[in-house]
Amino acid sequence: MSQSQNRLPLKKISFGKVDARYEVNTRDPADIQHFRSSFLEPAGIAVDEFKKGNQFFVHGVKGAGKTAFLRYLQLLAEEEGSFTRFTSFATEISDNERDKIYNLSGIETFEQGEIEEKRTAVDVWLIFIFRILAKLIEENRSVFTSHKNITTFCSLIRKFYDGHEGKKLLNWLTETLKTGKYKVKSKHLEADLKGSSGEEDKELPVSYIIEQAFRLLKELGWEGRKGIYIFFDELNISFSSKVTHKRDIVIIRDLIIAIDRINSFFIEEHKPIYVLAAVRSEVLNALNAPTHEVNKILTGRGQELRWFAKTAGSNWPIARLFEKKVRASEKIEKSKESADVFDAYFRRDVFGLSPQSFLIEATWCNPRDVVHLFGHAVKYATPHDMYFDGTVISRVLPEYSSSSWQEKAEELSVEYAMQEIQALKKGLMNFRRHFKVRHFETNFRMRAETDATMKMMLTKFDLNKIMEDLFRIGVLGQSSKEPDEKGNSFAQHWVYRGDNTFDPMAWLIVHKALWPELRLGRMG
Repeated sequence: MSQSQNRLPLKKISFGKVDARYEVNTRDPADIQHFRSSFLEPAGIAVDEFKKGNQFFVHGVKGAGKTAFLRYLQLLAEEEGSFTRFTSFATEISDNERDKIYNLSGIETFEQGEIEEKRTAVDVWLIFIFRILAKLIEENRSVFTSHKNITTFCSLIRKFYDGHEGKKLLNWLTETLKTGKYKVKSKHLEADLKGSSGEEDKELPVSYIIEQAFRLLKELGWEGRKGIYIFFDELNISFSSKVTHKRDIVIIRDLIIAIDRINSFFIEEHKPIYVLAAVRSEVLNALNAPTHEVNKILTGRGQELRWFAKTAGSNWPIARLFEKKVRASEKIEKSKESADVFDAYFRRDVFGLSPQSFLIEATWCNPRDVVHLFGHAVKYATPHDMYFDGTVISRVLPEYSSSSWQEKAEELSVEYAMQEIQALKKGLMNFRRHFKVRHFETNFRMRAETDATMKMMLTKFDLNKIMEDLFRIGVLGQSSKEPDEKGNSFAQHWVYRGDNTFDPMAWLIVHKALWPELRLGRMG
């Protein structure tokens, strides 16, 4: 290759961490430098729209880079002199706490029905966000303009969690949520009340207290800081069971509504306070809440992270991201930047595919899968490995394929029990790389003769529905004509490329990255 003298050994290339949290939460400044240098705005996303507060929500599939996007915004905000606070829904709000919010909000779900709409957890989340803001104000009193209404606001919100700091998150709302009312002293609602009038206890609806909090916040001001950014990351739905899945749909739905309401208030008040959140795509798919118009909020005030292009070619966003990762490593290593990364670090093809096509097809156009596959490739590269060729990639394909299947199995667990997912895997193992539903059914029925779970599934599930579920999560793609063994995904239909329409009469194709795990041979 013409650029061979400029290449780094593969061992010197970094693709970052699979979880972007650990790229920013680090003691190593080189990690942060690499993260900054390798960040790429995804297709259709404008960072400035989020910085200015015109957009509140970023959504995408698992591994699409939502955490990285929020962490990048956080770095920019802090560098410009803004306050930031970060809350991870997935790691900081436990299953027990989610149950508490869900149960005490009085919301019911039914196994075969829809989510009941009469009660919500919106007020819980509004108070939770007020709490973040009140603590920020109290911890930085010298920055915030002194005003009696803001002192009253902090006092009012503090009453909800006094004595509960250090305990489980959100426990301070338990009594409030049981009754829908809360007893406060008049002075916590009206800044001008003094003496015995201020000490009078009033039991009021939580909704009234929230309206008072909004009224008090109209006087919020500060000096020396550009703005306030509050981030909610990993609004992810639990896959552990149908019950927890439905629970998380409800409480995430209501957090989205609360964030929209608070942002709308600060927009009207012309205050540079922004509450931003990252939401998994399956939240949008799972929500069934027309009265709350959550999808309208997410589409009107949100942007989808996409790394695919509509047409074949090398100029795919995911390919540009790969180049940014490599060039960031070259910069850190003080090596000359490669003019053409794919020319410099790949041989002519990988398993019969061009480097760009291999990258796209092997990773579902997903940044996390890029980091996983190529991060492991460099980890297990020898000091003499200079190219991402078949030998280097083959070392990590079995582990990559296995972990990819586990990710897909997690998504299936909402609809299928673990033994049923194992039965589906058996039906795919040692079968065919491409087939039609009728072929799969014949094979499945034959294997069911000696497998009780598979036999049960034939009576419990419609095989067309099973195939559609596998298509939806990316295990399968589709083609209108029979694919050949060397066929690439550009002549096929895949959800990761934005094609969500399932045709039960079309050919089905097993994703190449899963071939090793399903014993369908190597990717080439």
